[in-house]
Parts: sequence; C-alpha cells; structure tokens
Amino acid sequence: MTTAVPLSAQATPERFWLAGCYDGNHIIVYFQAVKFKGTVPAVRRRINPPVSDGFFIPEELPADYVAAFQKSTGAEHFSLGDTYDLLTGDGGVVPITLTTLVGTEGDEEVGNDSYIGALATLSNRSGVPPHGYYAVRRHREVKAGPKMISALFARLLDEPTRLNTQTRIAGLLTQRQRMNPTGVSPRFSIQQFRLANGSLRYYAQADWSSAKGQPDEKEDILAAWISPIPGPHILATESRMSPDGLNATLPRLLNVVDLGDGRTGLVVASSGEDSIALTLFEYRDGLSRADASPTGHRSRRITPPDSDYSP
Repeated sequence: MTTAVPLSAQATPERFWLAGCYDGNHIIVYFQAVKFKGTVPAVRRRINPPVSDGFFIPEELPADYVAAFQKSTGAEHFSLGDTYDLLTGDGGVVPITLTTLVGTEGDEEVGNDSYIGALATLSNRSGVPPHGYYAVRRHREVKAGPKMISALFARLLDEPTRLNTQTRIAGLLTQRQRMNPTGVSPRFSIQQFRLANGSLRYYAQADWSSAKGQPDEKEDILAAWISPIPGPHILATESRMSPDGLNATLPRLLNVVDLGDGRTGLVVASSGEDSIALTLFEYRDGLSRADASPTGHRSRRITPPDSDYSP
C-alpha cells in the first residue's frame, strides 16, 4: 500500500515512496500495491534480486501490462524515462531516471499484495549511496541561482553513543520494563539520528534473553524513541510484531532521510512469526511506528514461516 502525506500548505498532497539499492548503479522503487490475480504475462524477463532486502523477487514487466494498473483513482502514472528525486539519507537529493518497469507477484488468498514499480539510474552521482534504503518523490525543478548548502538535515549518525548516555538510556528502559523475569542483564543497542532541524534523537532496544530457553529466545523486549533534552527521556515505545518469545522482534531502524520542508523520514524493517514489513514513515516526537502515518509500506505474509528473508 502506498499513501500520500498531506501538507497543510499544499492543495495536492506530496507523495513519497520507499526505495532500495538494486545494484551498484540502480535503485528499485515500487509505486503501487496491486492484485495480479494470476494475469502476469508468461513471457517476461527474470532479473537478479535486489541487493537490499525486502523488495522480494522483481521481474521486468511490459509497459502495457503496467499501464493497465494505473487507471485506478490515485494511481501513480509512471513510465520509462520519467524523472524522480532520490532522497539519499546523507542530505543529498539526486535526480533518477526510470529505466526498467518491474513488478513482484505476491497476492494470494491470505491477503498479500503484488507491486509494480521500476528500476532507475542516478544522475550526476557515481554509484548508489550507502545505507541501501531511501525515499523517492516526484521531481522538483531547482530554481537557477547559487546553491545554499545547509548543515541541518535529517540523517542517521554512524558514531558511538557516549558511555554515560548509554548508561542513562539503559536505566530508562530497565525502569520502563519494571521487572526482569530472567534475572539476567539485558542486551542494549542504541542508534543516534538527527531530525531535519538538527535535533538529536536516539532509538534504543533492549532484550532480556532467557537463561533457560533457547539461545535466541527472548523473555521480553522493548524499544524506545528517546530525546536527550533536558535529559534522556522516552518519547514513545515500540512493541514486538509477534508475541512468541523465540520469534519476538522489534522494528529495526535502517535509515533516516530528509523529506524536505522540515520533515524527517524513517525507514524501518519489522518481522514477526510469519510476516515482514518494510516501512517509510514521517517521524514525529511522541508517535511510535504504529501510530505514525506511513508514506510507503510493503508487508507480506511468509509461507512457509522459515523463509530465508531476514530484514
């Protein structure tokens, strides 16, 4: 499912789509969830799977077949040669050109979707940027004139968190948990990121692994979005997708992108006992992933549950 995020100052909502690294020179983006209903042409070219997980198994599709799904209300009318903007996560906005129409078949009785989209090449940049997950928007023409480079933009920080901050955040999560049923110390992981206005935020996870059960079995897990000012405090928490201890997982933060106009986008991967989800949503203090409005979302029930997908 792809949804638009309305802006109060705009009559037409701006749309964003989740994109990933296809290979060293291309990105992949799905613009629309559809139902193929077994109508995919028998003659179609199979292509290599994407480098970035979560984009399933795309195949090249004929233009007339893709166009048939673009007649519905709200559908994105994309075609070969169209230009979009890639929001990279390092403050960059790179024009991309659609070069190959693709789709992935997945709809079935359990309710999964199929998707249509495209592969694209990047203009004025050598190779696909790091992180592997991005946002795409409709191309914006840049007015002529001197470029103003701002040091403030949303991004994921690839640097360690100070030890005293780690200790305080660990204490916050332990206190929020209120009890430790295993009697063992939890394992923590902390990621830092900047909002579009330059403010610092943390995404922290903790798990209390079972001392008696299987090595990967988690008695309890907790994740939280945290602000450091005036002191580290929890803004919102995340819950597991699956209640089962062995398969309990929390959302993983894959990238942070600047959506423009002071907005911050987060790319998050989640998995449960038999389902996966890859989501791009606008971050706001106090909202969890489940509360926020997704700007792009793909989820699929895995059959069988032991699929080799690992976001």
